[in-house]
Amino acid sequence: MAVVAIVALFRFNKKFRLRIKWLGNLFALDGSNDPPKTPRKIGSTADRKPIAPPTTLPRPSRFPAWFSWRGLKISISIALVLLVIATPLWWWNRHSEAWKVVLSDRIAQSWDLWKQDPHTPVHEAQSGATLHGLTRLLDDYADMQSHDPHRAIEVWVVDHYWQYWTTDTFNDYMRANRKLVDSGGKIHRLFILTQADLQNPLLTTVLRNQCEKIGADIWRSDAATIANKAEYQITARRFQQLPYTETGFQSFDVLQLEDLTYYSSDFSPDYRVVGASTWFYGQALDLKPLFNKSVAQKIDCSLWQSQIVQNTQRQ
Repeated sequence: MAVVAIVALFRFNKKFRLRIKWLGNLFALDGSNDPPKTPRKIGSTADRKPIAPPTTLPRPSRFPAWFSWRGLKISISIALVLLVIATPLWWWNRHSEAWKVVLSDRIAQSWDLWKQDPHTPVHEAQSGATLHGLTRLLDDYADMQSHDPHRAIEVWVVDHYWQYWTTDTFNDYMRANRKLVDSGGKIHRLFILTQADLQNPLLTTVLRNQCEKIGADIWRSDAATIANKAEYQITARRFQQLPYTETGFQSFDVLQLEDLTYYSSDFSPDYRVVGASTWFYGQALDLKPLFNKSVAQKIDCSLWQSQIVQNTQRQ
């Protein structure tokens, strides 16, 4: 705003009126950057009379030079520049040192995202930042969905590490999942399981929580069976063309959103620490072909819902 005002003061060639209210007094000034013009009279050369020089010199102005229109423009410009500099400094120094550290870190992250190429992936090796970023992403999309009910945001997820859902590591992430579903979005989650996973009694609890606590669309598939399917093989080959995917598709949990592909590996034996993650901004991978009855089995959440109704009626 200050820069616009300064440019207008020095470059605006139309006639304008400046009003400054100070302590109840109104100061009005008419001015223009154009040189003064006097109307020209059209007549014959005989009618023209020589202009006699003035007999007396013009009286100097009783006001200082900075009260002139040019001086006023310079004074206002300097005041605006000082205001632009002083206000942020005053605002910054009002906050605590810890607040400054947090804000500086957020600004640095935003600046890194802003200056990077749109197709360059962002790799995050820290576990806390990985899970926090994923949770915040779903929260932000849930807010977008709630403000635009006609928009249908869908999330497609392939989970190779379902054991994370048996710990308290994903508590906040589960809340973000539920928030997205409640706002009108949809979550499609496919669990790829081994024979040992299918025999684990905790798996039933995880699948039930996906239906009851999140309201997701749940699928499951046997790891040995789906590995022979053409849809899985095509997806796995395309996935390994992405950066940081050397260990193979079966070692990652992968999420696909409208314009984002996210994948995270695992390096925690107790499933309490999320592995390194990569954020690929753009449509880098399509997981939708895996959500097919020829490839996976859809979980019927109505079975648990009917059990809840029966238990409630018995009570």
